[in-house]
Amino acid sequence: MPDPITGEGFNAPSPEVAYMGAPDMVEEAADLTRIATRLQAEAADASIHGEPYEPDEHAGRLYLLRRAALADRLSLAHPEVEEFLTDAVQLSQNLARFDREHDTHVGPHGPSSIEWDPSARPYVRQEYDHWEW
Repeated sequence: MPDPITGEGFNAPSPEVAYMGAPDMVEEAADLTRIATRLQAEAADASIHGEPYEPDEHAGRLYLLRRAALADRLSLAHPEVEEFLTDAVQLSQNLARFDREHDTHVGPHGPSSIEWDPSARPYVRQEYDHWEW
């Protein structure tokens, strides 16, 4: 049986491989806060001017990918915290849904692949591992 926590049984990199070059989790959280603030400011500016807000698809996906990866990493580092597991599962599904809707995956297995049936967390690791920094 595939294990979404260790990645065993999935055709995806292990957490150790996928997150090898990842920034420190505190640094990543701070960067994600800056990105979210910028995206919110852009949406507010468009709203003030009566314009529809269309976030850049690449920037939106990158935010989702990095946020899902951070949640996965936090869940792995602190398995006793139920909220981290809940976030990791939910955010992995959000990324997979976005990629299905926009056909934006970069790894060898798309977000609708049977490979991810038990969990989308290894999908996040695959996509993070294939992300071009």
